[in-house]
Amino acid sequence: MAHVFGERTLATLERLLSLMSAFEVVVWMTDGWPLYESRLKGKLHVISKRYTQRIERHNLNLRQHLARLGRKLLPFSKIGGAA
Repeated sequence: MAHVFGERTLATLERLLSLMSAFEVVVWMTDGWPLYESRLKGKLHVISKRYTQRIERHNLNLRQHLARLGRKLLPFSKIGGAA
């Protein structure tokens, strides 16, 4: 639906919520970050790692395929011709 890249801050969350406002989101599934509760008041909000695992897996797949999204702590590269 939408992606926002940046640090986990209120400004980043606000950018994401702005993008998501174009959709009729029925259920919000989050990992319990306190700012979610304050911004999702009055909406169906489920806090569970069970559902966010799928999102994290998707993010991992993106990082694997798009080097620009890679984390600074887990860099790796293939060197041409190396065995």
